[in-house]
Amino acid sequence: MTKIAKKDLVPIILVVLLLFVSIACANMLIPSYAAIEKEFNIPEALIAIPDAFFILFSAFFALIWGYYTDRIDRGKVIMGGAFSWTIGMLLTSFSTSFQILLFSRIISGAGLGCVLPVGYSIISDAIPPEERSGWFGMLAILSSISNGIGQALSSFLGPATSWRFPFLLLAIISIFIIIILFFIKIPQRGASEDELLDLAELSLEYSYKISTSDLAQIIRKKTNRYLTIQAFFAIIPGTILVYFLTSMFALHFFVELPEEIRLQTASIFAGMVGIGYILGNIILSRIGDALFKRNKRNRARLATVCIIITIPLYLMTMFFIQPINVDKLNINYPDDIPAGETWNYIILTVGAIFRVYPSYILYFIFGLIGTTIAAGSVANRNAILIDVNMPEHKGTAASFFNLSEQIGKGITLLISFMLIMWLGSIYNMMVFAIIFWIPAAILWYIVSKNVEDDMFVKSRILTERKQITLIDYIFELEIQMDRAIQKVQDSKYYLESDTEKFNKLLDDAIRIFVWVEREGESRSITNIEKKAGMLKRNALLIKEKTNTIHNKLKDKNLNIKEKDLLYEQLRDLKLKIVESEKSTFGELQTFYEVAYLKIVEARLLRNYDLIKCMIKINEAISIYHRTKHLLKERMEERSDKDKLSEEESIISEKEKDLYENCTKSLTATVKLKNEIESVFTQLDKIGIHQEDFAKITELTSEYEIQISSVIVDTLALDKKLKKAITEILQKIEQYFNEYDESFKIFLKDLRVY
Repeated sequence: MTKIAKKDLVPIILVVLLLFVSIACANMLIPSYAAIEKEFNIPEALIAIPDAFFILFSAFFALIWGYYTDRIDRGKVIMGGAFSWTIGMLLTSFSTSFQILLFSRIISGAGLGCVLPVGYSIISDAIPPEERSGWFGMLAILSSISNGIGQALSSFLGPATSWRFPFLLLAIISIFIIIILFFIKIPQRGASEDELLDLAELSLEYSYKISTSDLAQIIRKKTNRYLTIQAFFAIIPGTILVYFLTSMFALHFFVELPEEIRLQTASIFAGMVGIGYILGNIILSRIGDALFKRNKRNRARLATVCIIITIPLYLMTMFFIQPINVDKLNINYPDDIPAGETWNYIILTVGAIFRVYPSYILYFIFGLIGTTIAAGSVANRNAILIDVNMPEHKGTAASFFNLSEQIGKGITLLISFMLIMWLGSIYNMMVFAIIFWIPAAILWYIVSKNVEDDMFVKSRILTERKQITLIDYIFELEIQMDRAIQKVQDSKYYLESDTEKFNKLLDDAIRIFVWVEREGESRSITNIEKKAGMLKRNALLIKEKTNTIHNKLKDKNLNIKEKDLLYEQLRDLKLKIVESEKSTFGELQTFYEVAYLKIVEARLLRNYDLIKCMIKINEAISIYHRTKHLLKERMEERSDKDKLSEEESIISEKEKDLYENCTKSLTATVKLKNEIESVFTQLDKIGIHQEDFAKITELTSEYEIQISSVIVDTLALDKKLKKAITEILQKIEQYFNEYDESFKIFLKDLRVY
């Protein structure tokens, strides 16, 4: 039973339909090669060029689309791609020259390059890890069926109407799918990853997106690199079998059959081995999922074994193909087979071939088994790509794989004519192509050695990101609560003078508290929920009491004593706000003020205890440093936003003012510290050390006697020394006065309006 969420089924079905139609379009031109060659009067060597360009442009645009699907809205990307290849199919259906056909296939290829990686990325985000092989195996089956339907439409519907009509039909179907997609919500990125399930349960979105620097990381991942390289080799035999098996039967082995049934019969024999592809994806994808639960390397191991076994099976399949002598079939074909009897003669011919040429029974058996086993790598490769890549890398990683595969396919088609000429026949080219599965098998083996390590790295990163996302969300709730707390604090400035502004600030704060409380409750963040609820109740109580008092003050019959009492109650409420919870910004203002108070304390101690005076100055410096750091963090958070609201802009300006004031205060305080330390240095040079201050301080601080008097009276014996000590100690007073001159910002008004 699938674990896919019900809400994701509709978008998945639509995306699958889109993939189905687009893949049908990919190979639909093949059966019509002869008709196109005749209509446009082109040489046989050029007939595969439109499909070659279709594949190469598909590969190139897959890389571009794959990258952008990991950066922007995937729903819009896939609709844009679908629109592109729909336009391409419409152009194909109305082609009046070989050049227009070539251009239309390029447009279709650009669109298909989008639909494939984006479609697989969307589907992968709804499929649980333990079901991925099964689902991608099903998609491979649908892809195979789609390929078959596309070629069948051209093979059977094309001759009855026109080779253009199947393209027009699929274009119309795709338009309807695109329209429906406009109204469907695409699954969230990373929704199926086990490590991110907590985010899905909290309705939090995985927000990471790919950047250009990630491209190197994707390529460096060993599983991606070796899987992408093997795609180039593995696609070569498959391409030649798909594109030329029908042509090989029709042009060489079945050439003696009547023209009216030759192509259809060739298509049936070519398609027989395709049944194994469907069986293989059904069986081996499920086996891949079952083995994956035991060991995370098993999908790659299964693919390796399958591709190794496929090589001898396909060689045996090719061995049992032989030319057909139509006379031996004992079927009386009329000179012109009537259209209504075409299928009767096709069935008779297929039966006769199996009866007269038993080697075709072995062809069917070995081909069926070979294609079944060959599907093992296809059914598991997409699951492996999803297993090892980050959610924001899936589309791009699939595009690299698709690029390699399509380049291999495109190059194979481009040089196929030369290969046929060099090797002597299509048959020899097919046998030669099977050799390319050997390097593919070696690369699969290397993948099996690295896949588990790459999955571990991905899992670790996702776990860390989940924790960061949860922390960031809680932090966002706290920021919102902080805004509301600041509004409550700001309301105290208007509590007596402007009830309208007072009520507006509190109403805004209460609204924010209510939202945060609900978010905390819905996501089971108990501490946030309780704190927001408590602050909301306090704000409501202050608002209610304040408005009650203001209503009473409107009574003209109140005497002076009663009015004074009400104003006293307002002042008590104001004091209650002051003493209540402070916002982070409010706390920073308080820190700033506390640092200055440390300097005030230092100034008071300068005459009695220079050591404690220095301690207070150092404490002030530490507080200024901490305040600057916290302010910088807040400002950097805001700088990441593209646009700030009016309220956020005002707060941002206040933060900048406080940061600037804090910087100036810190500079002045450090200067004060250095200057007083220079006093200690100068006194040390004339024989008065800091340990002397420690002893003197016990006396001066207890009886509030000035340090300068004690030092001069007890330690200085001659007038010259007394004068020097007095001048040095007087500098302390001078330094504090200079500090006051440079420190012009004291307790600056930093309210948020």
